[in-house]
Amino acid sequence: MVIEALKSELLKYGENTSIRGIPKFFKSKDIFLKVLWLVFFITCTAVLIYLLITLFNKFYTWPVTTKYGEKVGQPLTFPDITICNLDPLAEGEPDYLKINEYLTYVENYKQDILNYLENANITGDDSSFAEVRNMFDEIFSVSGYIINLKKTRPESNDCPNFIVDCSFFGYNWFQTDAICTAENFTKRWNANYYTCYTLKTSSLLNISSSNNIRGLSLILNLGPPSLIQVPYKSSLTNSQARGVQVSVHSPGTSPDLKRGFNVAPGTENIVEIVQTERSRLDKPHNRLGCTNERNMLFSPTEKYTSDLCVEYCIQELINKTCGCVTHLLSVPEKYISDTDLCGNLTIYEYSDNRTDRAVFGLYCSLNNSDEDKASCFENCLMPCMEIKYDSFVTSASWPQPSVQINLFREYFDRDNDSCVEKNPKVKERYINYLKFMSEDRTEDVPLSSLTQIQESLLAIKFVMKQNFPYYQSENPAYTWDVMIGTVGGMLSLWLGITAASGVEIIELVYLLFKCCWNNKKSSTDFNTNNNKVNNQQSSNGISSENHLQTRI
Repeated sequence: MVIEALKSELLKYGENTSIRGIPKFFKSKDIFLKVLWLVFFITCTAVLIYLLITLFNKFYTWPVTTKYGEKVGQPLTFPDITICNLDPLAEGEPDYLKINEYLTYVENYKQDILNYLENANITGDDSSFAEVRNMFDEIFSVSGYIINLKKTRPESNDCPNFIVDCSFFGYNWFQTDAICTAENFTKRWNANYYTCYTLKTSSLLNISSSNNIRGLSLILNLGPPSLIQVPYKSSLTNSQARGVQVSVHSPGTSPDLKRGFNVAPGTENIVEIVQTERSRLDKPHNRLGCTNERNMLFSPTEKYTSDLCVEYCIQELINKTCGCVTHLLSVPEKYISDTDLCGNLTIYEYSDNRTDRAVFGLYCSLNNSDEDKASCFENCLMPCMEIKYDSFVTSASWPQPSVQINLFREYFDRDNDSCVEKNPKVKERYINYLKFMSEDRTEDVPLSSLTQIQESLLAIKFVMKQNFPYYQSENPAYTWDVMIGTVGGMLSLWLGITAASGVEIIELVYLLFKCCWNNKKSSTDFNTNNNKVNNQQSSNGISSENHLQTRI
């Protein structure tokens, strides 16, 4: 009886359900139509399962979509600019240590370096010769010379200054009222270029907001070409070209000169800057995730960047292991004055023990464990939010021959501040310009001999290319509402399953449970009635027997 009731409810459900194919299968009397609808139901169910598996596999790979556009109405933020003279000797050598003296000492000390490494059991086989050669090349180089110098550089004996002219430009492309001078630039010590200069637009006192700046024009003086012969070293971390190394970086962050660009003297360079606000998703959409850190872990005064975080982390490991930091990576500001650089022989405070320690530190830094470095890449995640600046450089020959005399008068031979008269070496170098300008000159000076300006000066114009900053944001490709819509569309397309179908299933379960409950209740009532009848009959039998005994 129970089975019959359950079958009846299942048959009613099959004939009236909204799932496509099932009612047709139950209601059809023709065997062909039954088979047709059964094949339809099985095929659609198989296709639906395959598509759902594919969809969920895609969902759990956590794909993202990248949206790119323009933030109309939001002002631009001008970046910080760092510039370095690629020729650290152009401003002259310190009196306490000439580079030729340094190179001669290192050359004489080469065999001592090899002996020290062998005696210390650091290396002793032929396979380590390349490592020793690399160590010697690092010491016997301009960078090796710079890390042995004092961090404070004496004033340059050349004129005009490295930053000859500086001008700010606003949104309307006109020059602003804000005064830009060399004093707006902060000096920075660098292990490869000795002295660099950073313009921090966010800290300018004579501008109400860095957002008012759209362009910066610079004229730089590289100084006379240095004729001192120095060893050439092929490297990705520094350049031995003649010109200026430039880094365009977010306000408040340290420059990463290895990822900068350089420009040559005698050129006018237009640097188009594109500002993009980049946002990333955290795990699980990005395998490594991202971080909301605002400041460097190992240098809290500097704003966070992933690349420099990795380098600072490695520097921290090298400092703990070797007692020094390497010039091949960016040096945190906290280490510049208080920590030795690996390979610093410190000749002006020379002692054998200190020199041996410097050699060991250099070897230690070049052979630092890759396993320890791997942890830095894991800990220094990409920022979830950052402002990026992309630079596009175009160059042209500069200046035109027709404006050279005017440039010379403007920056070298002003009436109230004659650079050439105060500096005999500069006057000797630019003597052809003075002869050409002389009213009573006794000899012709061809324009082809006026080459010193092209050899020393260059112009750079930094321009924010767009009117508003761009944005690049990551968003999940599949959100919960998209998944519900996609799954619901598949169910509805292939089998006609909707939210109401779920209610039908609940209704079916309820009816089946009700049938079972009613049947159980009926059985219980029937057993109860039978027990009452049996008890009544037993009572009647006992009374009759007692009555019979009484009569007897």
